[in-house]
Amino acid sequence: MMQKDLLQSLVYLDKDYIADSYEAWSGESAEVTLTKHSGKKAGANPLPFSAAVSAQETRSYPVSTLHMLAQLWPDMAEQPAVNVSEYAERSASEFGWVQGTLSTFQVRSKTQRDGQDVVTAQSSHFQLRGLEHGRYVDLITTPDYFTSGFNALLPLQMTLLAKFALPVCMYMRLLPAKDHAENWIAVPLVIVESRPALTRDIQALF
Repeated sequence: MMQKDLLQSLVYLDKDYIADSYEAWSGESAEVTLTKHSGKKAGANPLPFSAAVSAQETRSYPVSTLHMLAQLWPDMAEQPAVNVSEYAERSASEFGWVQGTLSTFQVRSKTQRDGQDVVTAQSSHFQLRGLEHGRYVDLITTPDYFTSGFNALLPLQMTLLAKFALPVCMYMRLLPAKDHAENWIAVPLVIVESRPALTRDIQALF
């Protein structure tokens, strides 16, 4: 039942973090394959003090990351909440839960040319809103970690998307970094929709 609830509510899952956590929790090591790549790309200039050989690690587990999350959920749900309003600059990064509304945000830089506004740069990212004291948290996300369809919302801001607001609970790593609007920046590790079947387990949020 837990795995089904997670499947229906899951928005984002950092698969590397969950795999590492599962390995530490279970004591079961994955089968690892290391592949070395040597040489340089055409036209590339190697940086000083950099090696021309890289290694890629591939891990293989007999269970899925969804199964791992279901096994880890009881312990993860007991983790504390993060009080974003009390987080201070030059602090260590902080792990914990927050609850808010997942949304998208677009930033544009403009300049004046011949009396007209010209966009010189733009970017889109996900943002958690509705925190205490009206604070926002900017999210550094990896496209492949979203469940199907969610990451497609970012490019739709330019054309189709008018509004996106999804109530969620998020387990994150809050970083001592801010944007120009003084919003903190975080790396999401697990994002689930705020459904009673899961949120009732996260005691720190209630």
